[in-house]
Amino acid sequence: MDNTEASASIAGYGFQFERALYRIFHSTHRKALFGIETTDDVAEIIPKKDKTLCILEQDKHTRTDKNPVQDSSRNLWNSLKNWLNKLDALKSEHAEIKFLLITNGSVTKTALATKLSNAKTDKEIDEALEALKAQAKKLTKEVKVIGTEVISYDDESLRYVIANFELVHEMQPDELKEAIYTALQLPSHLEKHQDLILDNLTGRLFNDCLDVWRKKEPFWTTSDAYFTRKQLLFELYSADDWSARSQENTDYKKLMHENEHLLLPFMAQLREIGIMDRTIEKEIGHYWATYSERSRLLKLGKVLNEDFDSLEEKFFKEWDGVREHYSNEESLPLEDFSAKDHKKVYLRILPPDDCEVSMGRLKAKHPYFYHGTHHHQVNDDGTKHPIHWMKLGVPDA
Repeated sequence: MDNTEASASIAGYGFQFERALYRIFHSTHRKALFGIETTDDVAEIIPKKDKTLCILEQDKHTRTDKNPVQDSSRNLWNSLKNWLNKLDALKSEHAEIKFLLITNGSVTKTALATKLSNAKTDKEIDEALEALKAQAKKLTKEVKVIGTEVISYDDESLRYVIANFELVHEMQPDELKEAIYTALQLPSHLEKHQDLILDNLTGRLFNDCLDVWRKKEPFWTTSDAYFTRKQLLFELYSADDWSARSQENTDYKKLMHENEHLLLPFMAQLREIGIMDRTIEKEIGHYWATYSERSRLLKLGKVLNEDFDSLEEKFFKEWDGVREHYSNEESLPLEDFSAKDHKKVYLRILPPDDCEVSMGRLKAKHPYFYHGTHHHQVNDDGTKHPIHWMKLGVPDA
């Protein structure tokens, strides 16, 4: 069976939690308190020099094209009744009170809710009050009972609510989410994770509410826990962006195809020392994968040229150390190395499968990056720390 009533209620609660997150991340007051299902659907209490500002929010979600706060709707009149019922208590506690009615539905310019919201001057407030009383007389059935209670309050109270009432309508889900994303101040590299981050924050807020409600206590919170959570999520999802991509996720195949006739120095040197063609083909893939990833990381600002310089200096020292060790082990001067000797040095340079190199904060855990960086140094194309697998046509030095 299709329980549409239950799904409508759940959609309404989801809207309410999204609105609560909206208020939490839009607030500029560090010590503000936020409540859900406390004084109102969503409430914000902002400390002021004299007492506090209290913002009460009624959230009305609809899954149809109909206006959920029509002139004769229970939603509108019940909201007014609830605010008026607690007005005296609120005034004794807070210096100022705002009343918000938020809906994803569309409210016409001629609607009573719009007239109440637009009333700012004394004249407009008086006119809105007369319209409110006139509409109360037109109500029927159970809404008439609520309307009668509303207009039974003194004019001063009614004027106060009208003067501090604001309607926000057509708050569509995509627009609400976009407003939250804007408030979260997502770095550009985390925009691809924005839905997961918002889902996590919504889930955290929901679970926090459940923990309190199960104790039969009202839910009040500050923004600190959610800003802290946001920062943790930023760091969590940023960690993925501080790791080099796998070779398959680079553009190496495209680059290999576009440069298939290009003879790079490292390729000639590998052939000279006797590395098999199938292995050289793999090394070409490693080289272009590294080229692709270096370009991406530099463009994104994840890694600086100085970070690559430090890595290449490290590789140069390791390569030079391997050569020195081999030279002493074989009692063979560097200048007397044959192709076979260079091959042995090269094979000792090869990394383990679980190798990891660091450039600033970035980690490259893929062997291709180790291979490809060495080949970049062999090409001596802009590196400060060139190496070679074998110097072609000239004696080693």
